[in-house]
Amino acid sequence: MKILIVHAHDEPKSFCSALARRAEEVFKAQGHTVDFADLHAEQFNPVSDRRNFSSVKDTDYLKQQVEETHVTEVGGFAPDLEKEIRRLEACDLLIFSYPLWWFGMPAILKGWVDRVFAYGRIYGGPKIYEGGLGQSSKRALVLLTTGGGPDVYGGYGVNPPLTTILAPVQHGTFWFNGFLPLAPFVAWSPARISPEERSNYLEALAMRLQDINTEQPLVLPPLADFPGWGKDSKKRFMVTVTRTQPVDEKFKSLIPAEQSHLAEWRRLGLVLEFHMMPPQAEPWRAFMLIRETDAAAVQKQLATLPLAPWLSFETVEVS
Repeated sequence: MKILIVHAHDEPKSFCSALARRAEEVFKAQGHTVDFADLHAEQFNPVSDRRNFSSVKDTDYLKQQVEETHVTEVGGFAPDLEKEIRRLEACDLLIFSYPLWWFGMPAILKGWVDRVFAYGRIYGGPKIYEGGLGQSSKRALVLLTTGGGPDVYGGYGVNPPLTTILAPVQHGTFWFNGFLPLAPFVAWSPARISPEERSNYLEALAMRLQDINTEQPLVLPPLADFPGWGKDSKKRFMVTVTRTQPVDEKFKSLIPAEQSHLAEWRRLGLVLEFHMMPPQAEPWRAFMLIRETDAAAVQKQLATLPLAPWLSFETVEVS
């Protein structure tokens, strides 16, 4: 497997850099080919302008997509940019390694995306989403460090949820170009934890990467579900869940299986939102926003839940 690690941290001794280098070590030990693009060390220029091109279509007005289309046809990308594009084209697994800055990528990595994902060469026309460069077979992973802890990005904190913050990368860069996004690997607040905890993160990363070939990616909607770039052909259903039988030992024993089932539904994009009252609440309720074709399909899915015999489901289509 050919792996491209695009690393964006200006301090080689940072924990972010340590994570990236550990990933490189693990992959090389497995016999994979690793291309480590250290953007700061290589002094990558993130500014996108006419220096991207050695050939010009319109000398009077710079429109990025027009010029990218032109140089794709005539082979006129600047040598430094051509090198980066070939790195991207060659990889089977793409890893973005960076610290979370201002709820996004550092400028040098954003500039790499702006320049390297060139219209015509990398994307455009049929080459988007499931038809993109990744062809729904290449994978992509965010390797991230943060300043704040998991609570502040968990949906109830003052910051936006991490899923929202990463959507421009996971959906807008990876999946838009046909790369199947994996769940991110996040090291929370490494500057505020002990050396032992940082060591645990490095070990957890190494363990996860051992099985990266078989890890199931996140499933995001294909372009085929949106005819003519219009509305989703699948509908949205709000499901209210209630308990119809008392909680017994059998119920408790099935809770881990239920949680695993729901996690898989989230990965598949079936469950868009899930909210649950505290377990001891009376009456107890849970609420799910589900993406499916029709109400019958929703009911069929709900019947597969391990705890379905103890539960009742009220399903309402929402707009």
